[in-house]
Formats: sequence, structure tokens, C-alpha cells
Amino acid sequence: MAGAKYFLVKNFINDTQFFQWDQSTYISYFHRIKNATELTIPKLNEMAYEQVEVASVPFVDFIANKGRHDEAANYSFVLRGYVRHWLANVWREYDRINLTEVAGAKSVTGGGEK
Repeated sequence: MAGAKYFLVKNFINDTQFFQWDQSTYISYFHRIKNATELTIPKLNEMAYEQVEVASVPFVDFIANKGRHDEAANYSFVLRGYVRHWLANVWREYDRINLTEVAGAKSVTGGGEK
């Protein structure tokens, strides 16, 4: 499909490993597809992930120590640090593949055209 973008997303949710492709198979299959990109989402510490789930808040709210409805929370400083580091790595991956450009997102800094 002309103009399509393909992503091989590796989302590490636990300690299991993705099978490693035979390099010749990988090159012959994945590298021959134009606009194909590999995206790796790193594993988040299990305890940190569980606490974000229990809090039922977005990752950025957990990092900012905000509970539901923006009230102050009392989340673990260490677990917030794990989430902060993990989320920075996820955003770095998004930046590496220019996700906002791929998705056609508008700038959030203002100055958009009408």
C-alpha cells in the first residue's frame, strides 16, 4: 500500500522475551517494506505499574502526585521516579520515530492556522 507506514511495536509488559528474528529473515521481510519502523516500549517496574493501576490515574498524574479530580495524592516518591524514567524513555521512542508528525498532530504551543 503506497503511502502506508508500518510499525513493529515491541511492548515489554513483563520479563518474557520477544522471539529474535533470524537476521536474514528480518532483513528480507521487514527491511524491504518502505516506511517500516521498529518501536520498542520498555518494561515498567511491576510494582510501579501496579500502583498506577490501583490509583486509576494517567501516568503523568501519578508522576505529579495527583489523584482523581486533581486532588493531592501521597504516591511513593521512588515509584513515581520509576514511572517518570519509564515515561521519558517512551516519549524518547515516540520522538525518535517522529510520532506527532506521523499522526499529523498540531502544535500544542499555539499559533495554529485557521
